[in-house]
Amino acid sequence: MASLVPDLRYSTRMLLKSPGFTLVAVLTLALGIGANTAIFSVINSVLLEPLPFKDPSQLVELRQTESAPGTFPMDGADYMDWQRQNRTFSSMSMYTFARGYNASGAGEAESAAVTSTQANFFRTLGVQPLIGRAFANGEDVAGKNFVAVLSYGFWQRHFAGRADALGKKVELNDQPYTVIGVMPRWFNFPAAVDVWIPQDMSDPLFQQRGSHWMQAIGRVKAGVPIEQARADLLAISERINKQYRSGDNSIHSLVLPLKERLTGDSRPQLLILFGAVGLVLLVACANVANLLLARATTRYREMAVRAALGAGRWRLIRQLLTESILLSLAGALLGLLAAWWAIHALAAAKTLPLPRANPIELNFTVLLFALALSLLVGILFGLAPALHTSALNLSEELKSSANAVGGATGGRILRNALTVAEIAVSLALLVGAGLLLRSFARLREANIGVRPENVLTLRLNLPEAKYKTIPETRGFFDQLLARIQRIPGVTSAAITTALPLEGGSNGYVKVPGNTNPALQQQLVEVHAITPDYFKAFGVPLLEGRTFTSQDAQDTADVMAKADALQKAAKGAIPKIPPDLFFNVVINEAMAKTFWPKQDALGRQFTDEGGGVPYKIVGIVGDVKEWGIREKAIPETYYPLDFWMQYGQGFYSVIVVKTAVPPASVLGAIRGDVQQLDSTLAVYRVRTMDQVIADHMQDTALQTFLLGSFAALALILAVVGLYGVMSYLATQRTHEIGIRMALGAQQADVLRLVLGQGLKLTLIGIAVGLAGAFFLMRLLAALLFGVSARDPLTFTVVSLVLATVALAACYIPARRAARLDPLVALRYE
Repeated sequence: MASLVPDLRYSTRMLLKSPGFTLVAVLTLALGIGANTAIFSVINSVLLEPLPFKDPSQLVELRQTESAPGTFPMDGADYMDWQRQNRTFSSMSMYTFARGYNASGAGEAESAAVTSTQANFFRTLGVQPLIGRAFANGEDVAGKNFVAVLSYGFWQRHFAGRADALGKKVELNDQPYTVIGVMPRWFNFPAAVDVWIPQDMSDPLFQQRGSHWMQAIGRVKAGVPIEQARADLLAISERINKQYRSGDNSIHSLVLPLKERLTGDSRPQLLILFGAVGLVLLVACANVANLLLARATTRYREMAVRAALGAGRWRLIRQLLTESILLSLAGALLGLLAAWWAIHALAAAKTLPLPRANPIELNFTVLLFALALSLLVGILFGLAPALHTSALNLSEELKSSANAVGGATGGRILRNALTVAEIAVSLALLVGAGLLLRSFARLREANIGVRPENVLTLRLNLPEAKYKTIPETRGFFDQLLARIQRIPGVTSAAITTALPLEGGSNGYVKVPGNTNPALQQQLVEVHAITPDYFKAFGVPLLEGRTFTSQDAQDTADVMAKADALQKAAKGAIPKIPPDLFFNVVINEAMAKTFWPKQDALGRQFTDEGGGVPYKIVGIVGDVKEWGIREKAIPETYYPLDFWMQYGQGFYSVIVVKTAVPPASVLGAIRGDVQQLDSTLAVYRVRTMDQVIADHMQDTALQTFLLGSFAALALILAVVGLYGVMSYLATQRTHEIGIRMALGAQQADVLRLVLGQGLKLTLIGIAVGLAGAFFLMRLLAALLFGVSARDPLTFTVVSLVLATVALAACYIPARRAARLDPLVALRYE
């Protein structure tokens, strides 16, 4: 330790003596360390840090499974039974999916994402409001549930962050709610919620089975393993199935650790990116090691003198490692600035497809990682040059001139090996980026069943407190569509309950005469629309017809007759006359699934529970509803009036097809809405192209990051190759002079140097192809429409890398070919 300070001083002087070398090395390391630190901060936030709740390991998400693939939200009646009968949970709490509400009361109406929760929601999570209080017991029943807890962001926007917001009123869908609390800035569960309000736990939905409409969390009792909690709820599910269900209708419980549920989808993508950025750091280390090896040739005599004065090999290694670690720490400081900027950008991105339970920040853990990484990197890239430089033949080095090259063969082999490794790693990263880029292009080209050009989408909510009847709701929508249709540039407009790619509701159907058990468990997507929906989206009509304005009236008439039959039956199952049915339109996938090789037009089917049948009047093309990567599933379209009876038509999407840029008609649409009802807020305004882009965010982010890492690795590899070839050309100056004196031409010298560079490049490409062939299997799950071993991508990337590498070799080769033979012969 006594000699550490002198070593640091000497290392600092030596690095400052070569500012060009130091600057290049520090910048190279800063790029590698900064990128790794930024990605680690995301991994630390998403995967490593516990959820910011009390005893987070006890928190679980409750879901259900049934005969259809996948997992589902909770059934209301089942949840109540689970809550009453379990023995392993200290508490359970439910919450709804976030809905858009019209928020007013402190200025112009705006949209707010609102979720309804059980009164014990915040207590179950173990969080306290920043100011005010959470819901009290008994506030989740009708009449007492008009209180609200605000998110930090909504508090800032709506009340300018004033503490006197407590006790103030905020109107949500024309209902006044009293503000009782504000959550901390970091609280983000469920994600992107603005306001939490109590759910009416006496709602009849909690007595109905078969509808998966709510979400739930639970806190397992201290000391109780999750496996025991799973067994507890499975036993309750079996009892419920025996009492209320039979056979294929069985529903079972699913208990998942809340952290696993929130982060599970992100884990493989983040680990792949971390591996990629780690490879970039290895390229940076190899590059700096090459620079140190080249620089070491000027220090052989210095090391020999030190050895002659009594310095042992370990003492020489320690001095050289001190310099490399000092370089690495300087690179880490600069890299932390870059990482801070990147982390700030990531944290500010509102649409970043990552869980946000914990904030993404440059905290103590990340700083500790950066410090440990810089020390490791300093040793990693400094050790090989230090070992090589310290292994001197003392007698030979002292007899040589200052410019002579000691240990040339060993140093050349090591430099060549590092260059080959840089090229190989760069190729593997470039192949991965190329595959994701091709996958991204395939996603953009994928046919989702609609024509997105010049289609504008807007969400609008009609508060149930104000629009209480179907005629009132229909009257508003009819007036709004009529006004929008008159806007110059608008070609068609419609209302729907869901957008393509974003799903909606689904259920099971019964087809008369169908005995196939698989079809009895086939989910069918259901949408409610107005007549111009298919025209606005360009969905082709294959058979029959689409809806007309008469279908809306017919639907209202059938609903009225069905209600009358139900009342007349006095609790019994009413007999449905054969002339009573709803007209519906189905997609091609449903026709082929339920009526294969038959004409589905005119056929009838019912809901799983029976009731008034649906008659197919038209068949349209398939539209992907569950995502670009998913195949189209059976789908039924209803007139919007049909959906209004369930109170869900009020959360609607306006779809507008234009012959002009969509943004140019937005102001007129907002004006029409305000003229009809000034309390309504239009929100989540997007073109259909933007909707598609939103569903490609994962692939877009992965492609951008992996592409950036690959480009960075390529630049470092090319710079490293250029440095090696420049060094080799310089070291062979005397040899080149002799060759030229003996008759060698410039083309011969050019071919000599380029040949050496081409040899290193081809070896690196061969090694990189072998590695990429196996590593790309990790990307298979992220790709769409392209194989993980796509020969075109491998070939193009190899050719591009070879071309760029040869270009890097050409400059030192050309410089060597232009040497004056007399100058070359006198070199050294």
